[in-house]
Amino acid sequence: MRLRTIMTIVFCISAAAPMLLFWLWPHSWFLDSKKDEVRQQHLVIANSLAAELGRYHQELTSTFKIAVEHVDIGGDYKPLSGILDNLDILHICVADYASGTVFKSIQTNGPECPEEVSKERFEWLKSHLGNQDETVVTTPVIAHPEKGNIIYTLYKKNDQLFMGAVSTEYIVSVGQRISIGEMGHAAIFDQSGQALSHPNHEWQKTRKDLSRIHIVQKMLKGGSGIETFYSPALQKDMIAGYSHVAGPGWAIMVPQPISELEGEVAAFKYTTFTIMTIGLVLAVVLAYYASKVFTFPLEQMIQAMQRIGNGELRAHEQIKTGHYQPLEFDDAREAIKAMANKLQENIDTISRHAYLDGITGLPNRECFKVLAQEQIERLQLTGDKGAVLFLDLDGFKQVNDIYGHRSGDDLLKGFADKIHLYCGNEMKRRASGADNAVNILPARLGGDEFVIFIGNIKNFDTVVEFANGLFSKVFGKFKLHNGVSLQVSGSVGGALFPDQGSDFDELLRLADIAMYKAKNGGKGRFCLHQDGDDLELMEANKPLMDA
Repeated sequence: MRLRTIMTIVFCISAAAPMLLFWLWPHSWFLDSKKDEVRQQHLVIANSLAAELGRYHQELTSTFKIAVEHVDIGGDYKPLSGILDNLDILHICVADYASGTVFKSIQTNGPECPEEVSKERFEWLKSHLGNQDETVVTTPVIAHPEKGNIIYTLYKKNDQLFMGAVSTEYIVSVGQRISIGEMGHAAIFDQSGQALSHPNHEWQKTRKDLSRIHIVQKMLKGGSGIETFYSPALQKDMIAGYSHVAGPGWAIMVPQPISELEGEVAAFKYTTFTIMTIGLVLAVVLAYYASKVFTFPLEQMIQAMQRIGNGELRAHEQIKTGHYQPLEFDDAREAIKAMANKLQENIDTISRHAYLDGITGLPNRECFKVLAQEQIERLQLTGDKGAVLFLDLDGFKQVNDIYGHRSGDDLLKGFADKIHLYCGNEMKRRASGADNAVNILPARLGGDEFVIFIGNIKNFDTVVEFANGLFSKVFGKFKLHNGVSLQVSGSVGGALFPDQGSDFDELLRLADIAMYKAKNGGKGRFCLHQDGDDLELMEANKPLMDA
């Protein structure tokens, strides 16, 4: 029997008495119940916004620090420009800590760095940084002549001050997403009590200081809970859930006028009385109508959840609302919408970080393939040469077996850091001009296998010289977290573009074969691929891709 039929039968039998009892129940009980529901709902929303902004701040500081490290070692930050732009980082200026003179910058789509930060602004930034060296610090909100309100992420290292100007557009959008009833909203404040996001646009634009309000003071102290207070903006008594973002010290409040709850309760009771009167006269007709009203949105939500499960994350937008539906259906619709939005956010986050190897921070196999293929296509147009080097550590499995996987991860991280430093130094040393620089791209394929693409070279002597430098400047002594020192060697194989291969997969395969030839020849060696290497390995009964 379908739910609609069951509801019709039950409603016809029990319509009059329960509905009359419902109407006679005290008004205050309904209001208190509604307040309890709203308290929990608003607190959940406030905590959810705090968690979302916390994740945003963590991504912001982590990406900012990665960009700082790229600049500090002279690396290529261009692969990060898209992520910086997605995080609303307008630019990163590097200034002398003593004078404020800007001598380096990372530029996205935002305004350019000034040649020199004004003395007043620079002293303000330094006052918020304090004595915290090599620690990312987030400032309160401040005005920007072109981008409205911004915040700064600061990082001091080696008498250099790295200043990341961050637009508050994302923070504003987080607050603007919340709309409850007619006047319920979200307000977000910085660590000093200034408005970052507020429905009063003038307060938001002028960064209104509301730190004197009692509930704001509680939030800034790290509190989380529910509070009733008088809103000077709306001139109404409000009920609010509030929370706190521990890292940057931001505060979130989700208030709603109590008068709206009273109106909702009164409207609900009036609607119930109307339904009761009609039900007493035409119970059968109304029973069918009511069952349709109750079950149709439920069927829609079930269908929407099934479609969301199949990957249609915007299916919740097709759930239609109707009259006289229980508030739980609205909550369910909002929950489905929040679930779909959360799934989309997770997908976006994974997409932003999918190109990085989690242990070493180097590009992973898929990212390297895309970047290397782009380099190959450029070389095909310019007529320059290139090469792929395949690196394999000797005895890595024994490190994991003897010292544990944490030590193995330490070794991989240290090895990747040395590769990154060596490649950056070689790019600077070998560059013959801004438009004719040697491109060197390192990556981790997996396990203890690394790969390097070298492009824009005029002859293959550069490849041999570069590979030999790996043994003197990358392979060698490594110190692990437990104090153990290891002497690490490896084998390196190379394949040349375009002489030996013209696409990524072929070059990687040939470099892998050459690496195994080097390993079989005694390890600690470099070999370029030569014709016949495939047959030689097959005769030796060695799997080509066995690490």
